[in-house]
Amino acid sequence: MRTIIVSLLILCFALFHQPVFASSTDLYQEYLSQFDKYRVILNDFKVARSEYLKYKTLTSEQSALEASRSILAQRALLLRSYLQFLSEKLKENNYMDPSNKTLFTTLITNEINFLESNSGLMTSVSSIEDTEGASQQLTSHYTILQSSIFQTIVGLKSADLIKLDGEYYQLFTKTYDLFQANRGTYAPEKQSTMDRWFLQIQNKRSLYQQKMDTIKKENDTLKSSSMDEINTTFATIQKEFMEARQYLGEGSAYLQEVITALQYRD
Repeated sequence: MRTIIVSLLILCFALFHQPVFASSTDLYQEYLSQFDKYRVILNDFKVARSEYLKYKTLTSEQSALEASRSILAQRALLLRSYLQFLSEKLKENNYMDPSNKTLFTTLITNEINFLESNSGLMTSVSSIEDTEGASQQLTSHYTILQSSIFQTIVGLKSADLIKLDGEYYQLFTKTYDLFQANRGTYAPEKQSTMDRWFLQIQNKRSLYQQKMDTIKKENDTLKSSSMDEINTTFATIQKEFMEARQYLGEGSAYLQEVITALQYRD
């Protein structure tokens, strides 16, 4: 259970490198509220469980049962609130490839439905053994749930970078066309320098594209990996996102130098 919640905190940090809109911000605040409630209920559960294991009385057993019901219900609410946040992020994203948006929306919707079904088990829980069974259902499903969350986060972050690259490349194209249209007005040495600089910018974008291709392939493997492999792959993808963004940043800096240099004929 602790692993699930810690993972969610890592996920939120990863996702909040993206632009946040009003609706998703509200849902994120709802997630934080649910997390605060979870921590309180978790402490109550630990106390009740400890007393039950120590005393084994009917009273302590009933307290432990009620605390178990509460923590399982709150865990489902916490996970569901995070999934709803992701769902809203997908709705707000207007530049993701439609097929990818449909895929990730389906993944998140399926997980929300699963949690609602799992929460429904709480109505039939009448013993501590029953709560353990209900908890195990979610625990055994968690690899799939985390895979769906990770894939969606990668999809959202990829869409943001692709949008950024599109704007950057549009500026590059306009700058290059402007240079070519006025090429003859520059000294031969300046033309040679500009050709070399444009090539360096294109090389940076090629490195960015290669990194994004790698990320896409790795994201596809998340759906069929073990938990350890999922976490390792996601950590690798996070690093590769940083590298891809760095390539765009370096290319953009080069482009600014080109734009400045083109203002002078010599």
